[in-house]
Amino acid sequence: MNEVGNTALPNSRYIALGEIVGTHGVKGLLRFHPYSRSSDTLTPHQTVYLTPRARSEADPSGCRSSRLLSSAQPHGRGMLLKFEDVTSIEAAEQFVGAILSVPEAALPAPGPGEVYVYRLEGLDVVTVDGERLGTIAKVFPTGGNDVLEVRDADREYLIPVIADVIRSIDFDNGRVVIEPIPGLLE
Repeated sequence: MNEVGNTALPNSRYIALGEIVGTHGVKGLLRFHPYSRSSDTLTPHQTVYLTPRARSEADPSGCRSSRLLSSAQPHGRGMLLKFEDVTSIEAAEQFVGAILSVPEAALPAPGPGEVYVYRLEGLDVVTVDGERLGTIAKVFPTGGNDVLEVRDADREYLIPVIADVIRSIDFDNGRVVIEPIPGLLE
């Protein structure tokens, strides 16, 4: 087995990219469902980290283990992945259900005007008038655009990530400034 082991990079934050949802064929290919539409993050000869969704008797700790990708190719709405020394369906089955992550430092830089949505979680949301609405609890895709789930002690808001609403994202000050469209905050 070409597993690096149940180790983690020191002081590294891991970003979950998606889940292995099944096998494909009999030669060890795995079907991968990415959490975002971008598929250029995974490349051959890259080390990825797997965390079992549920603890098993074989690994009751739920530790993250590392594997080396030998291929990563688009397939429908997902991808087909191949680990370096996994050559049979039987060997591949152990990875089904695992969450696949990479160290944050391994992510490519976002393009101009782009951000990684995981970085938005925990930021405050305020209106252009200075009213604080709450904190971003999570971000989820809807097909056309992402949506910010913003919560405070009393309310929850669903804020579309569209140019008509989002005015600025300020990571240094930990906030997103929005201009609410009519009916958005009602």
